[in-house]
Amino acid sequence: MPIKHLFAGLFVLCLFAACKKSGGSNSSGNSSKLKTYIEYVQAGSSIITDTFAVAYDNNNRIISLTAPNLGFVYTYSDKSFTLDLYENSQLSIHEIAWLNSIPYVDSTFQYDNTSDTTTEGYVYNGNQLTHETTYSYSNGVATIDTRDDYTYDNNGNGIKDVQSDGQGNVNTITTYTYTNKPLSVTIGPIYFAPGSKYLPATEQQTDGTGNPIATVTFTYEFDSSGRLTKETDTINNGEVASKTYIYE
Repeated sequence: MPIKHLFAGLFVLCLFAACKKSGGSNSSGNSSKLKTYIEYVQAGSSIITDTFAVAYDNNNRIISLTAPNLGFVYTYSDKSFTLDLYENSQLSIHEIAWLNSIPYVDSTFQYDNTSDTTTEGYVYNGNQLTHETTYSYSNGVATIDTRDDYTYDNNGNGIKDVQSDGQGNVNTITTYTYTNKPLSVTIGPIYFAPGSKYLPATEQQTDGTGNPIATVTFTYEFDSSGRLTKETDTINNGEVASKTYIYE
């Protein structure tokens, strides 16, 4: 699934988005397992920074990301995993994801502390996610909130995400261009289809009629072993977000 960036500064929700697979080491033999992950968002005079300690299980799967006031906890079984989001030590969101035979995420069910309930369904073409549908529930009846349709280039990079509502009206169209730098690090479960093989260069979002909403330009920093250490996302409205990766 193509990388999703949140223009309103709710950067932490990126941890709920589909994540990319990562290997255990790079070509130099250095570990790609993280010990610390830092998110930074600057929007006007508002600045938010969260520093997460990262923990893995014996299968190199992330089991928790813990910041002073925020925590993500993953629990795995053979055919599913759960995600619990804690804010100030209180459970805020619980999500369970079921796996298909690949195994990639087939569907999810999520509820939060305001009694909102949503579920997502995923459709694949081989190893590529082509459609994602989000449903909400009211009085036991499911209705479509959004549907995302993804298009890829010949290199397996997601180049377009068309998001529509339950009536088929297009909400947003997001397009991507890419660098020649391969993806090498992830935050979150490994059970989502990789939305690209390379790091993005730009992301452009328009509304359903083609009017521009936002453009993001990505820049990267790497260590001497070629590992990604920082991603900076600069939005054309002046907002800046970054992700910093510190390895074991």
